[in-house]
Amino acid sequence: MRISIKHITLIFSALIASQQAAGHYPILDCAFSTDATTSEDIVRCEASFSDRSKAPNVIMEVFSEDDEVLSKGHTDETAMYQFDRPEGAFFVIMDAGPGHVLEISDEDVFETAGE
Repeated sequence: MRISIKHITLIFSALIASQQAAGHYPILDCAFSTDATTSEDIVRCEASFSDRSKAPNVIMEVFSEDDEVLSKGHTDETAMYQFDRPEGAFFVIMDAGPGHVLEISDEDVFETAGE
């Protein structure tokens, strides 16, 4: 069997493409904070990927422990999403498309320094 340069190039390209497609995963960093203008307790989340790219305009949903929708929207152009701090337990879902969905619980949300 004779393998040509064209076949080797196609195989190599397919391997690289498959690694790039599966090469990053979603990251969601959320913190409890206080809104400076209203003094309300809020949660601020930054959505990104493991390749350090930001994730603007991705779907964000916040649910209570009883699966009630508490907040729903999209990250802004800077990949940020904020919502009022819920009473009780909650979880946040970041949906950046197939294979890029992440869920974190309120236990994964950190306190901002000084609070």
